[in-house]
Amino acid sequence: MNGGRAMKWFQRDREERPAGVVPLSGVVKSESAPGQAPPPLGAGGPVLQRIGGHSDQVARMTTPAEPVILDITHQGRGHFVVDALDAGLHSQSQLVYTDGPFACRALVNADDRTVRALRVQADGPWAIEATAVSSAAALDGAARCPASNVLRYEGGPGIASLCHEGDPRAEDGGYFLVDTYAPDGNGFLDELANHVGPWRGEAPLTGPCLIYARSDGPWSISVQSL
Repeated sequence: MNGGRAMKWFQRDREERPAGVVPLSGVVKSESAPGQAPPPLGAGGPVLQRIGGHSDQVARMTTPAEPVILDITHQGRGHFVVDALDAGLHSQSQLVYTDGPFACRALVNADDRTVRALRVQADGPWAIEATAVSSAAALDGAARCPASNVLRYEGGPGIASLCHEGDPRAEDGGYFLVDTYAPDGNGFLDELANHVGPWRGEAPLTGPCLIYARSDGPWSISVQSL
């Protein structure tokens, strides 16, 4: 995947969103052997909807119009694109634009743009599973993730230390965007980070929340309670 192209659609989505609306982008690129997707990033949980295929498809979302986590995997060697569509089948946001095997977690319906269908463009096997936000992995003090993920923080006010190692395969070092939502996913709370390339910094956490991090490379977070 071309790093410049990735940033182009990512920046477009950020610039076009209304105040308080968070983009749905979330891509994880993999170095796995072609045809083998890395294991899912999620902590598991009942699957609310499962779709899959081997080529282009428009799939209707049958889950209620409430926040859900999408576990997206691709096993093909070539391109893979996933767009989120509204009830009128207009594109709201691009969830994935990548090439080759990968795995990704995306948080959708956590703002005022309800996703009712997904447009998939692929040249190989792919699968998408929707699970409740309760399937987000718990952040117990600290965590390190290979790429984009959704974490659940249940502590009180604290200082979050964030580190983005960057993506050496991307010309710009890859993007790093971290947002927080209400614990049930209903409502954007704050933006913790929005940077390109390797970066390290701190941001406040006011209490329990969902943390949705989008990253082209490894990243980590640790929380020090007040």
